[in-house]
Amino acid sequence: MNMIRTFIALDLEDGLTKKRILEVQKEILAIGVDAKPVEPENLHFTIKFLGEIEESKVSKVIEVVSRIEFEPIKVKFRGLGAFPSLSHVNVVWVGVDKDAEEAMTRLWNSVERELEKNGFPRERKFEPHMTIMRIKSGLHKQELAAKIREYEKIEFGEEILSKLKVKKSVLTKDGPIYYDLYVTSK
Repeated sequence: MNMIRTFIALDLEDGLTKKRILEVQKEILAIGVDAKPVEPENLHFTIKFLGEIEESKVSKVIEVVSRIEFEPIKVKFRGLGAFPSLSHVNVVWVGVDKDAEEAMTRLWNSVERELEKNGFPRERKFEPHMTIMRIKSGLHKQELAAKIREYEKIEFGEEILSKLKVKKSVLTKDGPIYYDLYVTSK
């Protein structure tokens, strides 16, 4: 049985915001942290991670997403944060403004509701964030926390995210490669 690692996302498509985020990635790497930055072409907001699903279910996911009422979302990229916490950073992310957070949460609710009707488990909560870096060890963790705090309230730019996508993720030794399986046409 063919399994496909699948997720639903809004990609960051712009140049300027992306450029600013790449500069921040370089600043973080310059601290000497043991980290892997997310490749520019992979920067996105995950709306729903489905994991490894049967190929036959992918067409169902696409059908569900194609029916979602999706309006482009204006996003102000605001602040850095960390999961699970600043004292133990596994992931560094960029956040969004309140309006974008509300719009993305509404979209997430629609996606969850429709997928649940089709037998997919529902997530309990959603925190809009764009992962920009994965941290591999605790090396230089105080400096990393200080850098994240420094950027807590900084705006990186503003974009309109206009395409909701169903994506396939292929894991390789050099990191994941993403393929669009479906893109909303707005």
